[in-house]
Amino acid sequence: MEIRKSQGIVLSSRPTGEADRSICAFTREYGKKSFIFKGLRKSKKRAMAASEPGTMLELVYYFHDGRDFHIVNEFTIKKQYSDLRGNLEKMIFMFFLLELVDKTTATANPVPRLFDMLAAALDVLRETDRPAHLASFFALHLLRTEGVISDVGACKHCGRTEMQKFAIDFQDFLPLCETCAARFSITPSLSRSVLDFIKSSATKKFSAMNLDAASREQMLDMLFVLCMFVERYFNVNLKTKSMVLSKNL
Repeated sequence: MEIRKSQGIVLSSRPTGEADRSICAFTREYGKKSFIFKGLRKSKKRAMAASEPGTMLELVYYFHDGRDFHIVNEFTIKKQYSDLRGNLEKMIFMFFLLELVDKTTATANPVPRLFDMLAAALDVLRETDRPAHLASFFALHLLRTEGVISDVGACKHCGRTEMQKFAIDFQDFLPLCETCAARFSITPSLSRSVLDFIKSSATKKFSAMNLDAASREQMLDMLFVLCMFVERYFNVNLKTKSMVLSKNL
């Protein structure tokens, strides 16, 4: 047994036993890990907020090699996002970001850059009035960070760069112009402004992006494509997909 210290962001949480709380957290030092807070649900001294999805913690825990979960000895809440729960749209997008990291990362595989990206995205989500744009931006960076996609610039078949409408091939996340998409009986559903957003996201920070160039509806179209690609590539089901894609939020 070894005592370890780590910084982590809670991805998901559930009650277990009579008074315990189980969480899955993405830690900066050790990647995705499962933890147990003993007696947290009945404790009068320790805050339940420690187990809420999105909360950033400093954890001290007992590490047992080969075990699926680890017992938390001490914790300190560094940040929490309970204020997002007062805004339904932002709360849903927060859960989407957390699930996206959960479903695309392997257990015990540390990716410090992705941890920092998620922490920054949660901070920006508090302030932005464009959560759909932020979610698309984050998903694109996540896929680039994990080496899943490369830069998107031209039709994968004919090389055309000027496309008013285009489709994405779910096999490799490369674009197809209207002409080439028609050959494969694919309906191009994404606009030129979405392609510009994808290309700009490779070199710009979110704060420097021209968010007015693409509407919320266009970003939801982009998110649909991203979700379909992620589900196919990682063989997962994104439970928050239907909620973030709702145009009635």
